[in-house]
Amino acid sequence: MDKKIAYNPYQTTDPRKLLELKRLEADTLLDLIRSVYSPDLSTNQVCMLVRNALKVQLNIKKQAFYYELEGVWTEGILHGFVSLKKEIPEILPRIQAPSFVDKERFRTLSEAGVEYIVPAKVRGVTKAVFFMANFADSEEELQNDIIFIETVGHILYSALHNRQLIREKFRQEVLRKELELAESIQKQFLVSDFSKYTDFDVYAKNIAFHGIGGDYYDIIQRGKNSTYVCIADVSGKGIGAALLMANLQANLRALCVQYDYLPLIITELNKMLYEMTKGEKFVTLFIAKIDTRTQQMIYVNAGHNYPIFITNNGVLQLESQCVFLGAFKDINPPEGKSIQFSKRDLLCMFTDGLTEQTNPEGEAFGEIRLIEILKSEDHLNAKSLTDTLILRFTEFARGAESVDDLTLLTIKF
Repeated sequence: MDKKIAYNPYQTTDPRKLLELKRLEADTLLDLIRSVYSPDLSTNQVCMLVRNALKVQLNIKKQAFYYELEGVWTEGILHGFVSLKKEIPEILPRIQAPSFVDKERFRTLSEAGVEYIVPAKVRGVTKAVFFMANFADSEEELQNDIIFIETVGHILYSALHNRQLIREKFRQEVLRKELELAESIQKQFLVSDFSKYTDFDVYAKNIAFHGIGGDYYDIIQRGKNSTYVCIADVSGKGIGAALLMANLQANLRALCVQYDYLPLIITELNKMLYEMTKGEKFVTLFIAKIDTRTQQMIYVNAGHNYPIFITNNGVLQLESQCVFLGAFKDINPPEGKSIQFSKRDLLCMFTDGLTEQTNPEGEAFGEIRLIEILKSEDHLNAKSLTDTLILRFTEFARGAESVDDLTLLTIKF
């Protein structure tokens, strides 16, 4: 009895011919893989390349390809059909495998002339789909072509997804570099050379645990014996806080040169901040005017952490006398409190990134701990004392995530 020979899509039983045709098919797939992953081609060019390859290899008359990235379906190929994008959400639950389009299940697609749907799945989820018509002259050839189309669909989706990942990585790298540049520029806003201040010993440190932020300190000389020192914290983090901080610095420096009266400086600064933010952001600020001739310090605390002032007579916390700035259109700042200082007195200003830091057990660094360190180390100069505080802060945190950026400004009179 004669053996029954199964029909094959290549319409030949010659082993060498079959091997050659399979090799050509594999070569086509390899060429597609090399091409679609080329960085020199645009997404449209990649889709066009696949369309032409399918047209040549399988003689497909009509084809459409749609793919999903980040929840958005995009039309990659449309040849011989009207747009079928709006049909995607409806048919997704019904296509688990390559499917023939019959009128009962896919009426709209059938009326549009679609004969087959070939999905590409990733971890069981349909991420791309081919719509096909007018290809294959036999059932056996059809099955072979669908396998080929399904493979191409996975290759094409993988390439498009990879391109999206590369673009996202590139965007993140650009953003990272821009943030690094912004952080570097922001650092330049802050005083870093303290040797020019000879009337008192001063040192400051800013540690941006969260990149660019809203912590700010400044030392503004006004005449021979008069100097303004300040520390501030802009609400929020990131670019918005950094921009507001830059505006705060520019305006405060101008006001300190223009006026010699703290309540007026505070009032005008509040107006400027409110005009910029319309009350959506605010700034806590402590500012003091130091007169080394009279050994007097006048200060206003606008909602900021209480600076610590240590003298031979004890410890003072310079409490808030005014609401924070920028939240209200009009404020009435106080006259400012006056303190006499003597040689070796100490003033420590800080932001809440210091005192609110917690250790792995959830214990906060706190103001009591800060005062104890200042009292025990008050023999150190401003720089050594600041560095010691940072060291003790780091030892206390023991690797716990920082709650906020940290700024310290220390003055030894």
